[in-house]
Amino acid sequence: MTEKRFYKFGEFSLEARAKVLLRGDQPVRLALKCVETLLVLIENAGQVVTKDEIMQAVWPDRVVGEANLMQNIAVIRRTLAAEPGSPAWVENFPGRGYRLVGPVVIENRAAHPVAVRPAPLRRRRWLLAGPVIAVLAAIGWFVSHRQSLPVKQGFRILPLTRLPGKEYQPAVSADGGKVAFVWDREGNQPGGIWLQESGRGAPPRAVTSRDGHYSSPTWAPDGKSLAYLRVDRSATEVVITSLDSGEDRLVSRLVPGNYGFDNRMLAWSGDGHRMVVAHSASADKPAGLVVIDVATGGRRNLTAPADLVGGDFEPRISPDRRMVSFIRYINRTHQELFVVPMDGGQPRPLTADGKRVSGQDWMPDGKTIVFASDRGGEFRLWKIRADISNPARTLNSTGIYAEFPIQLSLASRAPALVYSVLLQDRNIWRLDLKEKKWLRLIASSGLDASPQYSPAGDRICFRSDRSGEEQLWVTQADGSNPVQVTRGSVQPSVGRWSPDGRAIVFNDPKTSEIFVAHLDAEGAWTVRSLGAKGVHPVYSGDGKWIYAGAAASIVSIPAAGGAAREAVAIRGLSLGLSPDGEFLYFVKDPNDTQLWRASTATGEYARVLDGLVPICTSCWAPARNGIYYLGSNPRLLDTQTLYFLPFAGGRRAPVIDYPEPLSPLGSGPFSLSPDGRYLLCVRVDPANVDVMRVEGFE
Repeated sequence: MTEKRFYKFGEFSLEARAKVLLRGDQPVRLALKCVETLLVLIENAGQVVTKDEIMQAVWPDRVVGEANLMQNIAVIRRTLAAEPGSPAWVENFPGRGYRLVGPVVIENRAAHPVAVRPAPLRRRRWLLAGPVIAVLAAIGWFVSHRQSLPVKQGFRILPLTRLPGKEYQPAVSADGGKVAFVWDREGNQPGGIWLQESGRGAPPRAVTSRDGHYSSPTWAPDGKSLAYLRVDRSATEVVITSLDSGEDRLVSRLVPGNYGFDNRMLAWSGDGHRMVVAHSASADKPAGLVVIDVATGGRRNLTAPADLVGGDFEPRISPDRRMVSFIRYINRTHQELFVVPMDGGQPRPLTADGKRVSGQDWMPDGKTIVFASDRGGEFRLWKIRADISNPARTLNSTGIYAEFPIQLSLASRAPALVYSVLLQDRNIWRLDLKEKKWLRLIASSGLDASPQYSPAGDRICFRSDRSGEEQLWVTQADGSNPVQVTRGSVQPSVGRWSPDGRAIVFNDPKTSEIFVAHLDAEGAWTVRSLGAKGVHPVYSGDGKWIYAGAAASIVSIPAAGGAAREAVAIRGLSLGLSPDGEFLYFVKDPNDTQLWRASTATGEYARVLDGLVPICTSCWAPARNGIYYLGSNPRLLDTQTLYFLPFAGGRRAPVIDYPEPLSPLGSGPFSLSPDGRYLLCVRVDPANVDVMRVEGFE
């Protein structure tokens, strides 16, 4: 192909060779496989393309299930945001396939537009050239460092649930015949634990009936009862429900009720005698693993992560009941897979990749763990040997992958696996504090978070993965004209403006190295290292210093570069500066529910408030006469409220109830406009999540 070919439809165009989607002349973030799916529909515009034909064209060399295609179609529809029947609408023909509605024209550079003819479907292996090179490079590294683990891929992927809303945290019974899951239904209908029997065509049935927040279903060894977590305002209860009688038995009552993660937090041993639960000793501490005696309710601690760790989640007990595997959250982009002896001992890491890990479970052989990680750029299921005495642990991909985090469960006595793919679409909203009205301001099909108004209020810096990787972007205050600020291997945290609006400071969360992006006279951004380390850096009010969190203190670093000095003699994270520059606000650790502030002149510090949403430690914004922050709603479970706390000795006042629960990880800080009228926040758009079943998984 010697010319660039653009397929134009509606307000969009797709450059076929580079696989870039444009709205007007602005690039639109869309994952590679979604672009390839859209390209198949465009090249066959006006024709119904069967599901098998699309999957053969997009995934010619992989074993994938229909869930991958459905996920891509959902993301495409959300990205295009076309009305049904209008140009660019993807029409569904149940049981057959999909068709792109509306006229499509081809435009070659230096050529006149011509009407497109539906082209015969063909396999496009060249579309995979870029990903294959990247995957081969990654495989080469692993081959040189680890042994090869053969993987059998003679399995089938079938949909298990097709319910409106979000079905997640799947748990399959030991014989593979039944699957329990959490169902968050659409609208105001209460959620709960539900049960689906495989292959019988029967509708799912509810296991729970009492109102509350439910999490983490896990099966009894005999498959006749289910255990789960029931969370209310005061405690978290470990409950067992008999599937025959429907009777509940309270096993243990844990205080406080502090669950805000989508992960499964409970596991039941194969002999039925013990459970392992992920739980925090207090709301401001990271979750550790706790072993519970099922008969007596007695408890003992198994792990105790450090305060600077997000916590230990997703416990799974090995078939021989000797080991417990779990995921340790280091930060929002870094999790690792660990194992610890069931009877106690030092946790040992199985991975050290610095990537995300979203789910894991043991194979029936008791020697292998299947885990989901984005180590290859997209989330895949990997197999790894669990022998902690062997440093050259075997590892390989299973061929199952998705664009978003995967949760999974394996049957212990059958070749069956179930999983769900958690679609996570965070977008930036503007709240009019006077009118109490929300406006979605900055959005894409991926992550848009960590918004920050410029000092003049005319621009917004935010973090987004719309380019395929998380980078900093800047838009106008109305969300228009997005410009990418950072590129390359640096993975930025929150971007904070200099007082003159000509620079943005941030750190790389993996290395803690601090960088500064400068805007030159021609409007281009250049990035340089400050030559210092710290977390969540912010500029001082006069722009001469940069404050950053260090191991045991808050330090100040000359903005022009130089040695750091202690500014506040206490550890601080999620830093933010008051509008007048006189105070520095912070929390002490990633799970802190208390907000503190220190004088920038003297370093003296004091507590400002208590009641932040756990984990969401940057969900606040200082004003001149008080502070806005996100806290739990005492009236409604699983609901958060935006509050305003005045500095002049007053009590907090509710501003508005948050429309939906805010996921605490990855949302970033709030930002108040300089005139105090608008507050930038992050909200999570609703998504349909289904449970898929993999038959013949070995």
